[in-house]
Amino acid sequence: MFKQFQTDIKMSKDEYEKRLLELRTELIRTQYKFKDYKRPMILVLTGLDGAGKGDMVNALADVMDSRLLEVATFWQETDEEAERPYYFRFWNSMPMGGKLGVYFNGWYERTIRKYIDGDDTENIFLDKMKNAEKFEKMLALDGTVIVKAWAHISKKEQKKRHEKLANKFDNVPEITERANWYYAKYDKIVASAEMAYKTTHTEFAPWEIIDCSDKRYSQIRFLQIILDSMKKALEDKMPKGGTTPTDLITFPDVLGSTDLNKTAENYKDELKELVTDIKPLAWEAYEKGISSMLVFEGWDAAGKGGCIRRLLRAVDLRLSKVISIAAPTQEELSRHYLWRFWRQVPRAGYMSIFDRSWYGRVLVERIEGYAKPEEWFRSYDEINDFEEHLAERGVMLIKFFLHISSEEQLARFEQREDIPWKQHKITEEDYRNRDRTPEYIDAYNEMFFKTNTKNAPWVVIPANDKKYARLEVLKTVNKTLEKMLKI
Repeated sequence: MFKQFQTDIKMSKDEYEKRLLELRTELIRTQYKFKDYKRPMILVLTGLDGAGKGDMVNALADVMDSRLLEVATFWQETDEEAERPYYFRFWNSMPMGGKLGVYFNGWYERTIRKYIDGDDTENIFLDKMKNAEKFEKMLALDGTVIVKAWAHISKKEQKKRHEKLANKFDNVPEITERANWYYAKYDKIVASAEMAYKTTHTEFAPWEIIDCSDKRYSQIRFLQIILDSMKKALEDKMPKGGTTPTDLITFPDVLGSTDLNKTAENYKDELKELVTDIKPLAWEAYEKGISSMLVFEGWDAAGKGGCIRRLLRAVDLRLSKVISIAAPTQEELSRHYLWRFWRQVPRAGYMSIFDRSWYGRVLVERIEGYAKPEEWFRSYDEINDFEEHLAERGVMLIKFFLHISSEEQLARFEQREDIPWKQHKITEEDYRNRDRTPEYIDAYNEMFFKTNTKNAPWVVIPANDKKYARLEVLKTVNKTLEKMLKI
């Protein structure tokens, strides 16, 4: 299929220099306008060995402001990256809004490599391509400009370039061996790339196939693709996502069916026993490289902080980290909302505890209007996909929701006002949120319905009795660690 993209075009030096001068002027002007764009552009540049990908990026750096350009290679996966889900490294390298990030080979090269080496079956390969498609669509709908370029040359041309390279570096056998490997795998690489093209060539992230037989032509075409993509974003021609109103849909009332009258018995003894039981399990999880992410959501004053403090008694502080989620910073706002949570995925063996989480997208951001209906509506699928990546990597994910009655919440608010060392916990915003309780109940029930999955179920805990809630959290952590450790 890629043969149809091969041309016999050869660009003269005069024409090349004329077009390069025109593009240089237009690219730099457009780049400075793009600097104010709310999201980044990500260029995934991959293709055949010897096609000249490095030369194309060097040409790009020559005509654009390098301060707004970031390059990531993804050649060797670091230990830190290997201990996290595969897409962590791509989220972690994401540039700020208004910048261009060049991803050499991106999320495609390793996937294609594993398939042609026989490590993955065709079905696994296609599943990974679907993951790539979902990832690209998610970013594109949020405004990120995704550009994918495949640098292509014929097998004959590759052989000629490899022979030239071998003659130049005849005393470096590693270079010759690498070139021979790619040449021997040429047909398989192209066939795999064509499958990837068919699966992931979408309106959200279309592929551009560049014939690199002529160096001048390929560089000019490459620069033109970058320019056109920037202009498309600045002219607000990015693909748009739709939404389906949920106002008329009633979801199961999970909170209404929760028994809030449960109380703790023998609290001190049980707490001590659970702390004693969990400590060695947490260290065993560390030794076996099993990381954990614990999410705490719930009503204001439901007791999230108290549960977290008791949990920290059981998990050594050297293994755990509490992440309190507040309003996003400007740096975070310039990227997809999940960026700041992907960056908090712990290394193997460690535990991240989230006081509030990515669910703010479908809760406070939805209700306060910080996210548009189409944005928070598509977030359910995006969140499920994020949690699926965690599960596939073997992360122990537990999602707690602490539920209290309206009467109990009011009593705790009043108590906070009366006790000096608790007064910092109560604000006018807490009372304002309380006035919107019916809206939050609807949002919570929709959240439970759409994100209570096999890989990441919700654990709703009655929390009118704080001591009961704390014990239930520890019991759940203890039980889940035993399951993960197969005890």
